[in-house]
Amino acid sequence: MVKILHSADWQVGLRAQHVARVASDVRKARLEAARKVIREANSLSVNAVVLAGDIFEDNFVEDRLVHEVLAVLADSRAPVYVLPGNHDALTPDAIYRRPSWKQRPSHVFMLDGDSAVPVPRTSAVLLPAPLRQKKGMKDPTAEWAARVDPADIRIGVAHGSLRIEGKYSADDFPIALNAVARSGLDYLALGHWHGQYLHDARTAYSGAHETTKFGEDGSGQALLVEIVARGAEPRLTPVVTGSLAWRVLELDLSQGTGPEVERVRALAAVLPHPERTLLRLRTTGTSADDATSLLNGLEDALWGRGFLHVSVERNDIPRDKAEGRLADIAGSSSLISSLLRELGGPAVPASQAPEEAAVRLAARQVLTELVMEAWK
Repeated sequence: MVKILHSADWQVGLRAQHVARVASDVRKARLEAARKVIREANSLSVNAVVLAGDIFEDNFVEDRLVHEVLAVLADSRAPVYVLPGNHDALTPDAIYRRPSWKQRPSHVFMLDGDSAVPVPRTSAVLLPAPLRQKKGMKDPTAEWAARVDPADIRIGVAHGSLRIEGKYSADDFPIALNAVARSGLDYLALGHWHGQYLHDARTAYSGAHETTKFGEDGSGQALLVEIVARGAEPRLTPVVTGSLAWRVLELDLSQGTGPEVERVRALAAVLPHPERTLLRLRTTGTSADDATSLLNGLEDALWGRGFLHVSVERNDIPRDKAEGRLADIAGSSSLISSLLRELGGPAVPASQAPEEAAVRLAARQVLTELVMEAWK
């Protein structure tokens, strides 16, 4: 039987330039989430904490952060195993070669070699695949088959991208989808993808312990992994570790900026813990002349509610610009020209067809947006 807490991608020292105004808050949250990982590990009485790469943002972070991470790891009651990832690769100038890191507590171990590492007081071994460079085209798990001991529960620890079409690049340490079967593993603990992802019953990314950016679904977690015996299917349980919420709220300005602003204002009003929430307002559609002032007012109001971060991402197109472009295209397209004539044709008395004017306006709006989307 073995029970581990699998985590990865702490990236302590993250620059967070995309939210520069609150970058220091984001960095503090990453350290707090690291403390939460260790607290959860202690609470769950795990046999080991396994960190599958990228504990640091890069090999140039200040020694102060090295000491802070070691202080966090010192509180673990279980042994901690640290794998070098691509951000903190085992290069000649690696953090893991510094005197500061070498002062680590005796229960913090490096997975920096090729040999299987036994987990004390269990029948499990860890098979490490440390990275020694930022990018690479070789599968870091490719050599495990030759050094597997058939007697023990076998847990691979690697950092890279599963070779799933559309989700990896050739220089991103692509990992074969049959790595578990090829090496006779009971579980493959992966790092590199920030969203928690269970590829199958034996292969999983724990996800980053704290969310890094907007749109990073599934992060802010670790994975509790329990394996009762060699060959048994692991029991995988998500463990919440993150503290910040990164929320994107969409505004379709084609529906009218005023109504959309009020809708988003109402949504934001019920979000819990604004002081720990980063908000991005993303606009789409075509917008009227008053859009900028209304959006500025909304942004100011949300800052006033105490949100940690508020930003507006403008993807809408001003209506006069859209209409002008549509007119230009109509001059060289008989199809567009005829559609516009039809949609802007003689008015129908409201008493006879009260919906037709609205339908024509909506159709013209759709046509405008389709043309503008193609133009972009």
